[in-house]
Amino acid sequence: MESAAYEEDVMERVIPTENIQLMFHYKNPFVVYHSDNSILKQPQSIISGLSNTFSDVSTNGETGVVFISFYPTGACHFFNFPLSEIANQSLDMSDVLGSEIRRIEETLYYANSMNEKISVIENFLIRRYSPIPSHDHLLIQKGIEIIKDYKGQINASSLSGFLSITSKTLERKSLQYLGKTTKQIIKLIRFQEVLSDFSKNKDLILTERAYNNGYFDQSHFIHDFKTYSGYTPKEFITKYPDFNINAESC
Repeated sequence: MESAAYEEDVMERVIPTENIQLMFHYKNPFVVYHSDNSILKQPQSIISGLSNTFSDVSTNGETGVVFISFYPTGACHFFNFPLSEIANQSLDMSDVLGSEIRRIEETLYYANSMNEKISVIENFLIRRYSPIPSHDHLLIQKGIEIIKDYKGQINASSLSGFLSITSKTLERKSLQYLGKTTKQIIKLIRFQEVLSDFSKNKDLILTERAYNNGYFDQSHFIHDFKTYSGYTPKEFITKYPDFNINAESC
């Protein structure tokens, strides 16, 4: 993303996903307005763990940023620490990975084209690539597939049964390789399925929408939706009447 200094600042709501994310700013970093009312300016380079709440992010003058979003089972191959250590946080990448990040930031600043900037980041990631044990990769990949097949309407105990491992083992591997507990991963994926339902089925009444997404208690559905998005379902529809999950940045 790039924007000029004369362009009006743009604010977007960022809501939770099941994806670890990186951001490399080579111009002015964004300003973040958190749900607890704190306001922070982002570092030049950021690693964001899985979150269970929303924030509002605004451009801040001249903007230039490269954004990387990993598949749920992708980030663990590039960062050799339990991903639960960065949960609910957006951290200065140099604090996590050291001085190499400052050199990358300088290289990005002086790179002339977007292709050059992408190449710098690709090379950085390739150098960090260290695959996890294949049996662990297959386990967490299959776990994510099952959760998505069930649209997040499955519990942690049933999932461990499908995978033929104990709930305790699944919990440990989920925290290490995905960054949240099994239950939290399920809830994040369920929320994305709820958004997909909003995108595809625009005319459902609230009771139908709650039932479609495995909620038998309408108040529970509203509570979960507001926790993740900051809006009630009705407020969300009013604010984003043409919402399309394939077009919106979440």
